[in-house]
Amino acid sequence: MQKGDSESDVGSNILVTASDDTTLIVWDGATGQQLRQLRCHDSGVNAVAWKGGQIVSGADDKSVIVWDAATGQQASKLEGHAGAVYSVAVEGSRIVSASGDGTAV
Repeated sequence: MQKGDSESDVGSNILVTASDDTTLIVWDGATGQQLRQLRCHDSGVNAVAWKGGQIVSGADDKSVIVWDAATGQQASKLEGHAGAVYSVAVEGSRIVSASGDGTAV
């Protein structure tokens, strides 16, 4: 997903958007109402993925953050890329991220 893109959970009316202003916003897709704002990255958020109870975000600050979708609380912060994170995906219990440093982990 690119900056300004969004991700929704299949079978749900919930939508999550990522922004260059360092935030993720969780929306009710049926009403358009903002449900919560998540802020923890130190720079623009480039990627978001959502599966089940997890929201995963990647940003220019070279980190991946895993959020609890129900509470909006940060569950963990993953660091290790040498460049901005441009893509994230969730498959089962695995999280994959791709970075401008040429790596995918």
